[in-house]
Amino acid sequence: MSYVTATSYGTWGNHINDLSAGLADDIRTALGEFADDYDTEAIEADWREAINAALPDNVTLAGDEFIGPAYDKDKDWTGYPVQDVAAGMEDECEGDLDIKAIVEGIDFWDIAARHEQWNIVQVAEHLGYKGPSAEGSARKTLSRLGVKAVAYRPHPDSGRPQARYNTAEVQAAAKGRPGQGARSDRSEPQA
Repeated sequence: MSYVTATSYGTWGNHINDLSAGLADDIRTALGEFADDYDTEAIEADWREAINAALPDNVTLAGDEFIGPAYDKDKDWTGYPVQDVAAGMEDECEGDLDIKAIVEGIDFWDIAARHEQWNIVQVAEHLGYKGPSAEGSARKTLSRLGVKAVAYRPHPDSGRPQARYNTAEVQAAAKGRPGQGARSDRSEPQA
């Protein structure tokens, strides 16, 4: 690949949200009061990776700035959304890459869902445990299923470290645990 002179195509604020300081800010805003229930750094890394994969090969999101080729000869937006060109100028110039449309085509909430984290109270509730031993039962079940804590955060009241578990991992393990659904010793469902 030959060298291509690059230039700024503008910042996250120019294209996506002019009230935002960047990806991290938009993530915390989108998650709102539930931001602490997610691994926001992992969401940012995955969202950035998805954005860069969706952009043309010679355009990238670096920090909070979009960088791309400086000269028209190096731009090929074939197959990518472009902004409308002013009436009468269609034959003279190609529309600029529509970065906002590309970013909006990525499912942010799908990425966020992969990084949701539950505390043991939420896990116990999902597993159907109730009463004073619910949390202990949930911990034992997680241990048997091989689900480990992915993070520790201070408890809101005591300040002690509180284990956090990946929600999708807990849900998948719970769905596949013994006693859930049809018996595993039968090859075909019984009528």
